[in-house]
Amino acid sequence: MYRKNLLGDVDFNTLAYTSSMEDDKEIVSEVIESLIAHVKVLTTQGLIPAEKGHKILKELKKLLQNPSPLFSINAEDVHEAIEIYLKEKLGKDEGYLALGKSRNDHVSAALRLKTKKLLIEQLKELTTLRKVLLEKAEEHIYTIMPAFTHLQPAQPSTFAHYLCYIEEVLADYTKALFFALEIVDNSPLGGGAVGGTSVPLDRTALANELFSGIVINSIKATSSRNFLSIASSMNVNLSVFLSRIAEDIVIFSTPQFDYLVLPKEHLATSSMMPQKKNPVTIEIARAWGAESIGHLTALLGILKALPTGYNLDMQEANRHALIILKKTLETLKIFSDFFKKIEVNKEKLLIDAEIFPILATDIAEKVSLKNGRAYREVYNEIAKLIKDSKSVEEFYAKVEGLYGIKANLEKGIEKPVLGSPNPTKVKEYIKLAKTVLEEDFLKLNEVIM
Repeated sequence: MYRKNLLGDVDFNTLAYTSSMEDDKEIVSEVIESLIAHVKVLTTQGLIPAEKGHKILKELKKLLQNPSPLFSINAEDVHEAIEIYLKEKLGKDEGYLALGKSRNDHVSAALRLKTKKLLIEQLKELTTLRKVLLEKAEEHIYTIMPAFTHLQPAQPSTFAHYLCYIEEVLADYTKALFFALEIVDNSPLGGGAVGGTSVPLDRTALANELFSGIVINSIKATSSRNFLSIASSMNVNLSVFLSRIAEDIVIFSTPQFDYLVLPKEHLATSSMMPQKKNPVTIEIARAWGAESIGHLTALLGILKALPTGYNLDMQEANRHALIILKKTLETLKIFSDFFKKIEVNKEKLLIDAEIFPILATDIAEKVSLKNGRAYREVYNEIAKLIKDSKSVEEFYAKVEGLYGIKANLEKGIEKPVLGSPNPTKVKEYIKLAKTVLEEDFLKLNEVIM
């Protein structure tokens, strides 16, 4: 439809190669919503006859309810398909739709609107997951476990301390996604192809239909995809973090560790081995961390070094961004459900805290403070004691005999510093985190309203 008068009929092999119709299924609703906003403003401002505008709006609202007829049309993209469809329904009256608009500002609007919706859903899931983690942490304030470095037992901790670590990182990502949402939630409508439009569109009225603000410069409005790359980058960083937690879960749920009992909904069996219970949802989440990096690399690689202005390369970048945003949302939902249903093997956690000399650091520090000795000197003594002891019990007995210090895991978690596994400190953190979470819930509700 667009090319016929200038270039003639299209070759269908070429159309199949360049058409975005399959990908446009993801944003068809947002494309139509943007067009409805455009026609409303054209009509309200008296830039097109009211009768024509109302006829177009009526058909667009029908399409919004059921856009499926568009995808049986041979077209470059959904924008052209909509015009072809409307022309069949309205004849020449369809042509009023095109006044003061370009595919460039409208595809940008649809992508921003889609990204906005997905970010809001992600924020809902993030806040839900954080709430679940804090509630679970309250159940395990005194559940002692070893903390790890290099996957080696390192220092005494608690399961609540571990859960609060996850929640605090997710609180950072909540801030990051709110920042991304602030960038995304701006209207490019009225930006035209690249240099605006001679039609005196009220860009503020256009923005108010769908967005909270306006992308002012028409070049940025139509040719920048920074909003996509920023939102996608934050999603990928979040996904990489979640993949680390997924790895913890896989390890902690093995029979060798036996720290966690996983919800049966998140397990699958082997086709051959009847005893197997495999943590499949978490394995997919772990893999997604890597896969998301690939999609972000593709997205940034496509956008890299593009000349300013719209280029069809951008069309190819869209699918990677949408995959990132949608799969990250799915992964957050999996984690929320998973942590809500997870069970903890307190006995095994305590056993592993007892059979490894994870109190060695506490002992060395206490000796150094008690006797006013250089820490490194005491550190070397403790290391030699561990080397010369045949068991943890023997090591702790030697410590008590030499220094008068009794090994005690309950005392070992009672570090005086902020952020330690000390039950008092963890309770303080949970209280603070709940306040921050409530503020985030309120902020999210404001965005939704």
